[in-house]
Amino acid sequence: MSEQEREQNKKINQLNRRVGRLERTIDTLNLDLEPDGRISEAFEQIENHLDEQDKRFDEQDKKFDRLSHDINQIKASLNFIVEHLTGVNDLPEE
Repeated sequence: MSEQEREQNKKINQLNRRVGRLERTIDTLNLDLEPDGRISEAFEQIENHLDEQDKRFDEQDKKFDRLSHDINQIKASLNFIVEHLTGVNDLPEE
């Protein structure tokens, strides 16, 4: 076998190994990207987590709205009591 043939065989073997690595990489990517693959599963878990967070935020918003309403009612009641006790609403006009 001549030197030129050995070099060609060496290059062919290198290219065959490289093609084999590329095929394995593509297979791995296909497995990761398919509908039930790891990446799709990760996105689904993130989406579920975000949905749960949205529900929690909605619950917190409702509680905050209720608390604000209750505070406003307490303020109104306190104003009424202070006006009644101090007679502020009965100030002389002259």
